[in-house]
Amino acid sequence: MKALSNNRRTLPGSQAFSGNEFWGVILAWIVGVQLVVAGPTDITDIDNMSVFPQEMELNRPLDVARFLVSAQYADGSEKDISSEAHYVSQDTDVVLIKGEVAYPVGDGKTAIIVSVAGQQWVIPVKVSGVSQPLPASFANEVVPVLTKAGCNQGACHGSQHGKGGFKLSLFGGEPDEDYESIVKEAEGRRIVRSNPQDSLLLLKPTLSIYHGGSRRFSRDSHDYEVILSWLEHGAPAANEIDSSPVRVSVYPQERVLRPNAQQQLVVFAHYEDGTVRDVTQTAQYDSLNEGIAEVGRDGLVEMSGRGASAVMIRYLGKATVSTLTVPYGKIGTKLSFPSNNFVDQKVVERWEELGLVPSELADDATFLRRVFLDTIGTLPEPDVIRDFLASKIPHKRELMIDRLLGLNQTGAWKYQNEWVAFWSVKWGDLLRNSSRKVGEQGMWALHNWIRESLRNNKPVSEMTYELLTATGSTYSNGPANYFRVARSPEDLAETTAQLFLGVRLQCARCHHHPFEKYSQTDYYGMAAFFARVRTKGNQEFGLFGGGQDVYVSNGGEVRHPKKGQVVPPVPLDSDPLETSFDRRRALASWMVGKENVLFARNFVNRFWGYFMGRGLVDPIDDMRDTNPPTNPELLQALAEDFTENGFDLKHLMQTILRSRVYQLSSSPNNSNGGDDRFFSHYLVKRLSAEQLLDALNSATGAVEKFAKLPIEDFDRAIELPDPSVNSYFLQVFGRPPRETTCECERVAVPNISQALHLANSEYVNKKVTDEKGRVAQLISNEKLTDKQRVEELYLVTLSRLPSSDEHQLAHQLINESPSSREGFQDLLWALCNTKEFMLNH
Repeated sequence: MKALSNNRRTLPGSQAFSGNEFWGVILAWIVGVQLVVAGPTDITDIDNMSVFPQEMELNRPLDVARFLVSAQYADGSEKDISSEAHYVSQDTDVVLIKGEVAYPVGDGKTAIIVSVAGQQWVIPVKVSGVSQPLPASFANEVVPVLTKAGCNQGACHGSQHGKGGFKLSLFGGEPDEDYESIVKEAEGRRIVRSNPQDSLLLLKPTLSIYHGGSRRFSRDSHDYEVILSWLEHGAPAANEIDSSPVRVSVYPQERVLRPNAQQQLVVFAHYEDGTVRDVTQTAQYDSLNEGIAEVGRDGLVEMSGRGASAVMIRYLGKATVSTLTVPYGKIGTKLSFPSNNFVDQKVVERWEELGLVPSELADDATFLRRVFLDTIGTLPEPDVIRDFLASKIPHKRELMIDRLLGLNQTGAWKYQNEWVAFWSVKWGDLLRNSSRKVGEQGMWALHNWIRESLRNNKPVSEMTYELLTATGSTYSNGPANYFRVARSPEDLAETTAQLFLGVRLQCARCHHHPFEKYSQTDYYGMAAFFARVRTKGNQEFGLFGGGQDVYVSNGGEVRHPKKGQVVPPVPLDSDPLETSFDRRRALASWMVGKENVLFARNFVNRFWGYFMGRGLVDPIDDMRDTNPPTNPELLQALAEDFTENGFDLKHLMQTILRSRVYQLSSSPNNSNGGDDRFFSHYLVKRLSAEQLLDALNSATGAVEKFAKLPIEDFDRAIELPDPSVNSYFLQVFGRPPRETTCECERVAVPNISQALHLANSEYVNKKVTDEKGRVAQLISNEKLTDKQRVEELYLVTLSRLPSSDEHQLAHQLINESPSSREGFQDLLWALCNTKEFMLNH
């Protein structure tokens, strides 16, 4: 595309009426006559049609504006029919149309007539800045073109040392440095001001001459025109008056589509000076679920499956998402689903939007096993199972939940030790508590503080405040070890943000992360809160005791690595705080304050993920704008309820566990078989390493012996305080080494080593054949029949009674074995190797 001397753009395929046809259009507009344009759209069930935008304003020669025409159907779904519409510019000396895109040609006002399927709209257009054009902005127009073309990616010129002697800042994060590289480095040979078309900056990406990076754009593209315009105006540097984008928005932000539909996205950059520009052509697009939606280079989304997918849009370090949904079934149908609390209400609303029908409730035996494993990490005892299955008490599930959590009067403390032990493991993982990091005494101090906090049901906010403001001996004050596990201000900033806010800051240490809004300044603003934290040795346990004291010094700052300036302490997404001698106190108060929505959202999402098999935001510790929740309303409601109830962890657990959604069967129905994100059936989870080992020991009746720990106090894996306690079984089944704060450190992916260890290892075989184990006890009890023995083995492994067919197969196995003992041992081994035993379903 070339800009001619009369400022009129000549575009292949541009549409304009002339002569009588033109005046016919004008007359039709004046008198309000509907233009009937034949098209392939079936209008029989269309409820309404609309066009976007309702008006256009183009302020620069290189501005463009895209139309979207949408059909709304009676069931609430929509269809993009932009390509079927007819677009006419009333004055082609002001604006031209190519496809669904308007291009400015000359200053003035006009209108564009859009018509489709018997309906017509007149869109006012105002064009300015063309008669006296400004050069393309290097920072706001040239850099986005290079970013879209991939020139500044880590695999190309954005790598640490660049490519072919040419280095750009990663993702265009430093436009001033990029200007120096393009214009001034290599003796200025990358551009030719006297003949811009001969510039290497244009010749190489168009493959007019050899380029190792292949063709990045063509000579007739908008990208080429942007760079050419900049060069033709003398390649000016970034102007101080250039307004920077403060955010990007997308239309549509949400939309329900029909199967196999296409949807064009339109992206706008909003600048500091209040201007808004259509940047659809230079924005970048990524589908966050390609199994449902695939997005092209220019923002055209093709739906290929059912469900909801977010499309991430990036432009100049800013990002947003558009959520597009293809329902699983008929939408809008009201579900007959009894709600136990607000959790169910919010989930049902989402199911109705998606046309999902939930599975039935899980049976009592399945529920009991599930809730025992999820709350105390332990299988229920056979007598508890029998009593629960036989009970006719109303709301017996709610009563059992409260009993496990220690919230009712009957047996309130029965499972307290198991609950404390199980969740101490999780908190130990999050806080990276390990003797390799803080020494044995430090590890015990932190572990005991975690246990005591949980035993007293200390609010999460209080635990957080104690951790972030801890001082003193790491041997006497457990929370002080937080500052030994993470030692530098940078590590503390990353750990604190991910643990308490669910925000991964690691990438912002070096550059503005392309998927996140946080910059290096934001990163070091968090690090500044910890710049004055110091440690020193003490002699609390003797000269060589290795003890450490955590204290706050009088001074200490962090500097921006590129600007060299001192960065003041500023929390994420917040204004600067008034700080005192110990800056951490201001941070901790802000962190747990009710106005900080990130804190509550982070914890409710984590615990939802622990119980439901997947977070509302997943991964559960990656809560960024470009990773939206599958049910925002539920996440917000849970966070508000958690905050209003004083950040009470047991209350949060009770709320989730009592919901009918948590108690659904894991077996999908015809409607929800493809759903793994909206909780229309329970998502099966593999037992954690500690859960599985304890379940194996409980089922076989074996006692585990852990080295270096007193057997009488620590005979269960959920009681282990430290990953340095040696256990090949736990290692194979994914116990985390506690090196990082990331939830991903705990491995949940099955592998061949695990299967072989359960099926063939001497370790498991010894447990099954233990002379004091489960089978030996059953055989020695002569009062039991073989039927009762079989039932007992099913109860201690699968937490249910066997079916009649399973009874028959079990007795056949026992009768065909060399001895009754071996038959029962084989049955126990087989049950321990079933998926039903290894999974929480």
